[in-house]
Amino acid sequence: MAVLDYASKLINSVSSKKALSASEKLTECIPEQKNHLIKGEKFVCGFAGMNIMPDDTASESYWLAGFKPGNRITGVIDPLTVNAMWLGCGSEGIIFISADLIGLTGYDVNQIRGQLNGFCSETGCKGVVVSCTHTHAGIDTVGYWGRLPASGKNKKFMLLLLSAVKIVCRRAYNSRKTGRLYSGFANVPDVARDSREPLFFDDRLTRLRFVPDDGGTETWYLNYCAHPNTLGADNSKISADYPCYIRKKINETKKTNIMFSIGAAASISIKGEYSDELQKTKKAGCVLGEKALGIDNDKELAPEILFSQKFYSAPVDNTVLYLMKILNVVSARVVKSGSSLGVGLLSELDYIKIGDFSVLTVPGEIFPELVYPGHYSTKEESSVNDPESVNPKTLSEIAGDENIVIFGVTNDMTGYIIPPNDFVLNIQQPYLSTANDRFGRNHYNETNSLGPNAAYALAEAFSQQIDCINNFLPKGQ
Repeated sequence: MAVLDYASKLINSVSSKKALSASEKLTECIPEQKNHLIKGEKFVCGFAGMNIMPDDTASESYWLAGFKPGNRITGVIDPLTVNAMWLGCGSEGIIFISADLIGLTGYDVNQIRGQLNGFCSETGCKGVVVSCTHTHAGIDTVGYWGRLPASGKNKKFMLLLLSAVKIVCRRAYNSRKTGRLYSGFANVPDVARDSREPLFFDDRLTRLRFVPDDGGTETWYLNYCAHPNTLGADNSKISADYPCYIRKKINETKKTNIMFSIGAAASISIKGEYSDELQKTKKAGCVLGEKALGIDNDKELAPEILFSQKFYSAPVDNTVLYLMKILNVVSARVVKSGSSLGVGLLSELDYIKIGDFSVLTVPGEIFPELVYPGHYSTKEESSVNDPESVNPKTLSEIAGDENIVIFGVTNDMTGYIIPPNDFVLNIQQPYLSTANDRFGRNHYNETNSLGPNAAYALAEAFSQQIDCINNFLPKGQ
């Protein structure tokens, strides 16, 4: 324990000094919000996907992301893919990207967008939205999961990924067709479980369904809230986890193009007891695939897309994560902030309204009680004996839409976003070791969060974004 106490003091000292030095040279430098309204007579949609498996996993050192550092990949259960979906009206649109990866930092998302500048200019693309399915059995694309203090990112794989993204975006655009777009959902409460109080999650499996006019292959965008971490910490083989088996189940019945993103997943995982973890993974994918096929409450959406991009400074208080940046384990875009370290991550919220179906992209793993009202811990239940009122207004209240859908781990990976009245740190070893609260409950998630102010900053940024949108839109819309 004395060793960890010393290590914690050293980390805090080094990170604080380096951050102070960096902040003196930084400006806030936040790009202005961009709002686009895209209209047309019909929706236009295209899809493309491809395998992103390197051919040298047996000879090269690749690290499995998601559970523990230094877990070298030893095989492949099912391949990783990257998919792209063009969605527009008329001559303009946006491109959605979904990759079977743990996540990408804003730095790498910026690299992806940079190589798509020409594509955007040529196609009338008004937004590039980069989601990761958050599989815990993919190749490390963040850096945390190598042999520390070396980064776990493999440069060759990152180049392969960049190349694949460019290809699928172009193919998706070139394959576009006119058609109709529908939204629907199914409640699936029995597949997932919440492991942290208060026990609550959004049990909707939502579906955007594009039906081309020519009767060809449909394109679906699915969203569900559980972590794809089903194969467990002992696994060392590559897999896209349960989203892979959702795709397989659906395509057994109906040839369909599938996109997937996680919702407000926080501490939510797939539940169930099986003889092995792969069986559990396949079963979850099978059940969710069947539920997706059975959605019967589709509502047709009007061909109109509002796309809003809001950058903001996400305050960094976590000295351990900042040390990772100092050591070049992770890449980050840093701006000035009012955090305890004086620095923040340049992060992003995208608000997308398609007809009356609204999506908010969140740059991390957000607790669902920050999204949907009525679920914050009371003062009596709070880990730190604080009332609900210390928490920010929920995102659905800010949006004025109780059905808003969250695309988590999108456009950045900033870790867990935790309600302030449930945020507990280890006093002696903050962010280095976990802590137990006054009820004896473990608070692992705080060690992988930016800090206690992340939720406030996100809610404030979203409030500003909605205000700006309201001023941008024609009156009465």
